[in-house]
Amino acid sequence: MAPRPWPLAAWPRRLRHQLLALLVLSTALAMLLLHRVSASRLDEVATLTSLRWAESIAQGVSAAATVPLEAGDAAELESVLRSFAGMPGVERLEVVDSRGVQLLSLRQSAEGLVARETPSAAPARGAPAVAGRAARVGDDAVQVWAPVGPGGRLGSFGVTYSLQAERERLGALSYEAVLAIALVSLLTIVVSYGFIQRALAPLQRLVRFSTELGRNAGARLEIDGGSREFRELAEALNDTSSRLRDQMAAIGRAESRNEAILQAVPDVILGLDAGGRVCVVNPGVSSIFGLQPEEALGRPVSDLLPGLDCEEAERRTLAGLYMRSSGTYVARFEIEALRRGGTPFPAEVSLSRTETADGLRYAAVVRDMTEQRMTFSMLNLYSRALECTTNGVVICDMSLPGYPVFYANPAFGRITGYAADETTGRSCAFLQGDDRDQPQLAELTRAIGRGESTQVVLRNYRKDGTLFFNELTVSPVPNAEGAPQHYVGVLNDVTERERARMAIAERSERLNAVFDLSPDGFVVFDGVDGGRLVYGNPAFFAMTGWDSGVLDAGLGVDDFDRRFLKQCDASTPYSPVSLALAAGDRADGPDLLQLVRPERRVLARMARRAGAGHHETILFFRDITRETEVDRMKSEFLSTAAHELRTPMVSVFGFTELLLRRPVSEERRRDMLQTIHRQASLLINMVNELLDLARIEARQGKDLKREPCRLDSLVTQAVGPMLIQGGAHELQIDVAHPDCVLDVDPEKTNRALTNVLSNAVKYSPDGGTIVVTTQSGELHGEPAVGVRVTDHGIGMTSEQLARVFERFYRADPSGNIPGTGLGMSLVKEIVELQGGRVDVASTPGRGTTVTLWLPLSRAAAALPWSSDTAGAVQ
Repeated sequence: MAPRPWPLAAWPRRLRHQLLALLVLSTALAMLLLHRVSASRLDEVATLTSLRWAESIAQGVSAAATVPLEAGDAAELESVLRSFAGMPGVERLEVVDSRGVQLLSLRQSAEGLVARETPSAAPARGAPAVAGRAARVGDDAVQVWAPVGPGGRLGSFGVTYSLQAERERLGALSYEAVLAIALVSLLTIVVSYGFIQRALAPLQRLVRFSTELGRNAGARLEIDGGSREFRELAEALNDTSSRLRDQMAAIGRAESRNEAILQAVPDVILGLDAGGRVCVVNPGVSSIFGLQPEEALGRPVSDLLPGLDCEEAERRTLAGLYMRSSGTYVARFEIEALRRGGTPFPAEVSLSRTETADGLRYAAVVRDMTEQRMTFSMLNLYSRALECTTNGVVICDMSLPGYPVFYANPAFGRITGYAADETTGRSCAFLQGDDRDQPQLAELTRAIGRGESTQVVLRNYRKDGTLFFNELTVSPVPNAEGAPQHYVGVLNDVTERERARMAIAERSERLNAVFDLSPDGFVVFDGVDGGRLVYGNPAFFAMTGWDSGVLDAGLGVDDFDRRFLKQCDASTPYSPVSLALAAGDRADGPDLLQLVRPERRVLARMARRAGAGHHETILFFRDITRETEVDRMKSEFLSTAAHELRTPMVSVFGFTELLLRRPVSEERRRDMLQTIHRQASLLINMVNELLDLARIEARQGKDLKREPCRLDSLVTQAVGPMLIQGGAHELQIDVAHPDCVLDVDPEKTNRALTNVLSNAVKYSPDGGTIVVTTQSGELHGEPAVGVRVTDHGIGMTSEQLARVFERFYRADPSGNIPGTGLGMSLVKEIVELQGGRVDVASTPGRGTTVTLWLPLSRAAAALPWSSDTAGAVQ
């Protein structure tokens, strides 16, 4: 609010103070006017009164001084004059003759003395032209002349009378009157101010109520006292408050709507005055031009829209569309606008021109076309992309029966062979032809029914009937209610990929079969959190006795090492997997692990990282228990073989050297030659057995001469030589299946039976019965027959029984029982190479039972099995 000028600034603002000031000023002005009027009036009264006094004195002097003047008695005349000159108010008495010559003049001094003045020949000062007339002498005195004698024949007396005394008397009366008036005025002002204060108290409440009416619209004011006008004003204000509340509520609602609309409008609304300056702007200017609304106000519109000034706005609007109903001109055009910092951007402007009571006005709606142009560019780009993409794209209308296609891009025609006009209006089901039995079609139907996206691979057929695999991805396009209105399908010819996938799947199946059937163990750790166990093949779980559930437990490398360490022999070192990985290809060989649980095994372990870019860890386990045992047996075999060969060779060499160097008797020589012959025979048998065993192992049964042989014939050939020998052992033979035909090598089978019978005889030193029987059963699900040899000899312990098939192993290492320790090894090789099996059961001190199971010939499949032994072998 602009400051008021000084005179107005000193004027009070409140009404009661203004009334008080007005009352004081009016009283002061009245008193001042009264003073001025009374002063003037008193001056006139004083003058008139003084004139009367002066006239009275002048007449008295004239009457009293006539005689001395006529007599020419100057002293008497002066005495008379002095008696009158001493009167109050008389300043001067003068006597002039008829010619106007001053005869005598007396003056009263300030000390109250009467002094005589020197007569002057000149006319008296201020003398009137006619005697008897009065006049003012200055401001403080009046002069009156009275004639002496008839017609002033003797002269004239002049009296100068002072106005001061009369004025002082009247002034005192005036002062008292003014003081009384001032007191009455003051009392009137006080009473009036009190009345005004009391009378205006409701007005102050009305003022406060009116002041707060904008903040408390709808409030009511109750005035009990006061004048009727105040009560009427209070009622009017209450009514105004109610209507203001309603109007403010309506305005608030309208402003909220307008503000919401203005806030929501993405465009910029500019109000321009006749000079082209921005006078109204909405908040959209911040997002489009980067300016705050207050920054945009007052700026020329050309700062925002270069080239659009008043003349250009006038030209464009007048050349635009005229709206007769509103009397406005509207023009729409595109222009390059400027953001804060001078960044240009394309804009669409809708400019209107209106003539109002305040003059010419313009309204501009500015829309940022950057996104729209980008959208148009993107739509064009998408359209070009759809036209140029190698994937087929179709759009189906979900509102029509059968969901027909209403758009197909050129790639669809290239993939399927159907042109766009051959596809439009048809359901995509025609691509499957008669091949409708595809599970993926049901999945596709379910997804479309639920309004969801999905991806399936379908077998489709081109126009020429050739098969291709179609990777179809469908996605819904919802309408305003959210229901699918269209479906977009993207086709991708993945025939080669599917063929490769099937080839990979087939290869993976083969590899899985290889890993599942492999006797070696494989373990894979992923690269997450240092490695988690994700794969182990059956061979690994068989080796370790672990449950496959460890795959679900997410076993880490450290946990794997701890668990494995518990199963290893504590006396042998264990190398953790991490160290094995660190060694990598620099390692001398695989790590050897000695397991004691679930059974004793020797495992060779190798650890490798996957190829470059991968973090998987692969562990390879091979059960080398047999190889280790074979190495041990080989060493033991070489040691035993050397020992067994050395003993007969030493005997042969020693007795031959003795025969060559010393003469011996014929009887002694013959005994030595028999010893040499016996040791040589033992040596030859041992070598033959080794050769037979080596040949059988090397040939892996390729030199077997299989032919159908009856079981009774095989048993008879093997038992016959044992019967010829005779001795302390009784042989009992019970061939329950004499007609069974075996497809075996008769010579090798006879050798195996002979070795078993020979061991039964040798390991029964105290004699006893040796029983030979046959049993029926199955071997690997096929019919088989077993030849069982039971003795009652020394028997074997479980430890001895576990090593019965080792080469050169003998249950009686004392040497009292002849033999090479190769017989049971040879028996096992012969029987197993013919598809059979050897079972040995023994009890120390009670004897041993050996059963040779051999499969029947195909021709003997109808053999009637004995019920008590059928199924004995699995």
